[in-house]
Parts: sequence; structure tokens; C-alpha cells
Amino acid sequence: MKVAIIGAGAVGGLLAARLGATEAEVTLVARPNAASAIRRNGLTMVTPLNRVARLSPRVTDDSLSLGPQDLVFLCVKAHALRGTIDTLTPLLGPETAIVPMVNGIPWWYPHRQPDPLADRPLASVDPDGLLWRTIDPDRVVGATSFVAVEGDGPCRIRHVSDQRFVFGDAGDRDNPAVDRIVTLFGQAGFQPAKTADIRQAIWVKLWGNLAFNPLSVLTGSTLGRLCNDPGTRDTGRAMMLEAKAVAEKLGVVFTTSVDERIAMAAGVGDFKTSMLQDYEAGRRLELDAILGSVIELAERCGVDVPMLRAVLAMVDLRARERREAA
Repeated sequence: MKVAIIGAGAVGGLLAARLGATEAEVTLVARPNAASAIRRNGLTMVTPLNRVARLSPRVTDDSLSLGPQDLVFLCVKAHALRGTIDTLTPLLGPETAIVPMVNGIPWWYPHRQPDPLADRPLASVDPDGLLWRTIDPDRVVGATSFVAVEGDGPCRIRHVSDQRFVFGDAGDRDNPAVDRIVTLFGQAGFQPAKTADIRQAIWVKLWGNLAFNPLSVLTGSTLGRLCNDPGTRDTGRAMMLEAKAVAEKLGVVFTTSVDERIAMAAGVGDFKTSMLQDYEAGRRLELDAILGSVIELAERCGVDVPMLRAVLAMVDLRARERREAA
């Protein structure tokens, strides 16, 4: 099995390290500078048990050199997906499955869905429909992860906690590619699961992210602190309840309560959310995919979400002020 991983960030590095230990032919596709650094220094991974593994993954900055792949994982931020199209295209064969490992509501979410989605692209995550037109949603295997992993310096990642991934076909079909992915991730020592309703799994992950990621930027606090402080916990809970109302209008059934989901997030402990890490590093925040998309869906469904709108406005202003000061 030929596997390409586009993006050498924390998630891409983790997949390259762990999937590269299987029998699959795994290649990390990175930008030229990152590819050169990894070829020169290798990749260092710190495990949840603080064990250090030094690895030498296959890496390239030229996707044309690889040819068609069986699986392609897109491990970039949601707003960076458009920049992967030229890299992705040479990797596609007739049966290639594309697995976007992105936060928030993905661009393919309306695929084969009834009104008010009805195959209408989401402007918040795909403003001109470019992703919809160029990446066939029928190729997509939806994915969501519940791992805490972060960059820990050049060519170094820290896997903080958890091993769980959930995969399902974007068109809600019985797709053999999903089974192949679940088997591969099991061989890599992860805890993968197959679902017939990947959108439900996406909402469970997003439920925590849409509340506590933005709040972490506003407060500078870790996930554990946000979940355990009464004020920020109540604010996050209110945001989650608004999002729940939107999801239920779209037919999503939650099998986890709000408080159980907050407890899941609290269990990660004093971990900086990916959004706080991006803010501190001066990188663009995933606000459109994590909050803007939910607000757009709320508009389609006729659901009022004042708390989500207020928090988005505050975090957006904070991010713009940081860019202006840079």
C-alpha cells in the first residue's frame, strides 16, 4: 500500500512516524525547507511516556516523483487546504482515497446531504467552491482524531495523549477504503474506529474545539484550566449548547452529554490547544472552520447563536491586533 502524508506539522509528523513503522510505503510530503531539515536531522518524537524516538521517515518536496498513491492524508490547517491542490493532483490514481485530517467542519460536509445542505459548498471554509470542484467528495474518507500532539521544536513533535481516530465515508457509503485505513492505523498502534456516521463523530470533536480553543486564545489558559474554572466552563458550556442545537437541526444525534464532553476535554490536562499554539506563534487561526462554519450552518438552519458570534468577534479582533502589531 502506498501512502502519502501532505504536511509535516505535528499531526503529519505523528502519522509519518507511526504509519512508517508498518509494512505500508509511507512518504511525508513537505515544503522544501522542512523536507531538507527532516532529511538532515530526522524526526524526533516524544511519546506520552516521555520516551524519545528518533526516526528517518521517507520525505520529499516533490509529489510528482511519487506517482499515484492508495491513500493520501491531508495534514494541514483547514485554511491551508487550497494550497495543497497542486501537490495533491499528481498523487491521485483511479482508486486513491483522500483523508483530510482537519479541524472543524470540513469543506465536503454538505456532500450527499439533504436540505439545508444539499451539496451547497460552505462559504466559510470554501469561499469560491474551489475545493468542492477540484477534490471529488466521492474520494473522501472523513476523519476525526482525538489525539493531543504538538510541535516541540524543529523536527521534533510531542505526542501528549490519546490514540483515537474515527473514519467514515463522506457519502455515508460502505467504502472498502475505510476498512483499509482502520487496519493500517491498528497496525501502527493507534486506536482506530469505523463509523457509518462520520458527521456525528466530527461534531463530537468539534463540540469541544469550538468552545475551548477560542477561549484559550482569549485567556491564554490551558485546556484543563478552562474546563475546571467555573466562569470559562460555563461560557464554554453555553457555546456548546448553541452548537448542539445547530447540529440537531442537521440530523446529528449526540450520544454524549455536554458535561461528559467537557470532562473528556478536562482529562487532557494542562495542554495548550492548537489554536493557542498558533496564536502564540503568530500563525493564522482556524476560526473559519471551527466557529465561522458553525455560524454559517446556524444561519441555514434558522438557529440563533449569540454566544458563538460574540466569542468569534472577540477572538478575531485579538488575532487581527496581533498581526497588526507584528
